[in-house]
Amino acid sequence: MKNLQIIIFFLLTLLISCRNEHETCEEAEKVSAEMRKFDDYLITLYKEAEKNPKRVIRKSDSLFITNKKETEKYRSQIKSNVESKLHYLKAELFYKIGNYKESINELNFEDYKNGEAAISFAANYVKLKDFKSAKSFIDSIGNWNGNYYALGNYYESVGDKTSALKTYKENLEDDKSRKHFIYYIWTQKRVEELEKNKPLLNEIFFPTGNPNFEICEICNIDNAKREKIMDLLKEIPENQKDWSSTSIVESPYDSGKNYYWVKVEAGNKELNYYVDQITFDIKYFNPKTTTLMTLKEWRKGK
Repeated sequence: MKNLQIIIFFLLTLLISCRNEHETCEEAEKVSAEMRKFDDYLITLYKEAEKNPKRVIRKSDSLFITNKKETEKYRSQIKSNVESKLHYLKAELFYKIGNYKESINELNFEDYKNGEAAISFAANYVKLKDFKSAKSFIDSIGNWNGNYYALGNYYESVGDKTSALKTYKENLEDDKSRKHFIYYIWTQKRVEELEKNKPLLNEIFFPTGNPNFEICEICNIDNAKREKIMDLLKEIPENQKDWSSTSIVESPYDSGKNYYWVKVEAGNKELNYYVDQITFDIKYFNPKTTTLMTLKEWRKGK
């Protein structure tokens, strides 16, 4: 999974330079196209695994050999990513058929053991009744989608209903802006089930590596607005010097408000803006003082 992050960073770096380097942009797109092709094939493997997981595990072993021998220019650049995804596919399928130690072996391919990887390790150790190891991985998840849901699952698995309910409810209270995400929805369902005295879970969910999995069913419906906002913010001079990242902190689809809260990191500065979702009017926002002002007013006070 860490390899995936490295490749995504590599592609983003190339794409950012596309404004001035047409050839670089074409190269990045060709590598990206190969990644999309593999992900499409991975989706078919997951579909096949629903009926015959053992056969897909055997296919994966053959794919490892093919990938290792790959010499084509663009496919060669995603070899580490393909290898990582195949190991995770096998780990997931071994978990599915109850071969938990084999699943752990596949997960050990990566040095990275936080985030989803940590949840996957914990899921296996719960099934092996090694709750101490499971908890150590739960504690190492970090700030990741599903972290509180995994912790609640853990408490259910060890029979601690009180702690499970407390964890789930804290997550719902703290994470209201992410109410459309699947983990928030799953958490709501677990609270409802436990409050009706339904049986406790005896497992931690295993995060899927299926590219077709929708972590949020409506999160991409405003992509056109987000792209326009990103383009508008690029034009602001204060954002251009030593730019490092632009991220949307809050959107109308999560908050119910009529604006996007966008954070830009440039050099050692963190700049916050509110962008109207209809007019795309941009205002400067200071989260420390909760001050909102026009860009003209902000620049006068600098």
